Amino acid sequence: MSVWRSLPFPKYLLAFVPIALAVHYGHLASPTAEFALSAAAILGLVVVIGSATEEVAMRAGAVWGGLLNATFGNVTELIIALMALHKGAYEVVRGSITGSILGNLLLLLGLAMFAGGLRNKTQTFSRTGATASVQMLAVSLFALVIPSVTMLMHPFDAKITAEYAPVMAEKLSIAVAVILLVCYALNLVFSLWTHRFTFRTDEGHGETPKWSLATAIVLLCGTVVLVALTSEIFVDSLDRMIHESDVPVSEMFLGVVVVAVVGNAAEGSVAVLAAWKNKMELAFQVAMSSAIQIALLVAPVLVLASFVLTDTPLLLAFNPYELLAIWAGVLIGAFALNDGESNWFEGAMMVLVYIAFACVFWFHP
Repeated sequence: MSVWRSLPFPKYLLAFVPIALAVHYGHLASPTAEFALSAAAILGLVVVIGSATEEVAMRAGAVWGGLLNATFGNVTELIIALMALHKGAYEVVRGSITGSILGNLLLLLGLAMFAGGLRNKTQTFSRTGATASVQMLAVSLFALVIPSVTMLMHPFDAKITAEYAPVMAEKLSIAVAVILLVCYALNLVFSLWTHRFTFRTDEGHGETPKWSLATAIVLLCGTVVLVALTSEIFVDSLDRMIHESDVPVSEMFLGVVVVAVVGNAAEGSVAVLAAWKNKMELAFQVAMSSAIQIALLVAPVLVLASFVLTDTPLLLAFNPYELLAIWAGVLIGAFALNDGESNWFEGAMMVLVYIAFACVFWFHP
């Protein structure tokens, strides 16, 4: 079977890649049009990323496959965030971190549970893996709260002046970034080495790869390059939309919802498709690995990269709405994953909670 024929239906969005490049470099459209075209192009590209990583996952097993899917899926998110960081769009970057964690925990995992539950009634996954993943996210939540509280509480602490609060938050952000990176490294050792046996694979649900391994690797590398080009257009048009007030949408909504959804579309498509095929273990690994990577790897990397790319470092100082959203996502995820089983109703409830938070960020000024 040819590579093109094996790609899912959204592959036709790839037609927007040359259109977006031509429109941007030819200055042929408004920032809003460029934003829409580049977003469609990225969604088409992540279809290729998702399909290629799924081919690799068939050979690697659920745990390694989930890690690979999340890694290549988060390449898009990382590229977009780095470019936004370079342009000084800190609110968008912090919003994308919040949105990615929230989107993976509630939207992505919820859609996977819903889709899989419609076809397979009740599905199961590793309770130990779920518990370990939720614990990692809880640790990251408390770590992110530390510099945020410094910025929020300085009016109530006479020893922390308004001038010193950002300095203290900067130092705490660096410390938290290093701690989260260490925590992520320990998570890899736990899940891929010392306790790999506790992460059950989807035995009996094997598929025959449609592509060769070399084809999948070449497509991944080529697609990442195209994602970098289209992401530059995406961020540039986003920056112009914000400053030119082309559309009445806040930076928070663009970061938390729009950028996060576009950036995480790759692993989203993989997780939903895997759950539909009754491979809930793989779907769970993709969603949770992606959320963990955003919290424990992407966020710290962005903090450290800000010292190289910009004159003003990125502070892990989130506003109360973002902290509440992450806290709710972790709490709801813990309850939903506690029994090691999922069904369509649980998935629907998680998606509805995500929509409720999206409304909050939409109405936020």
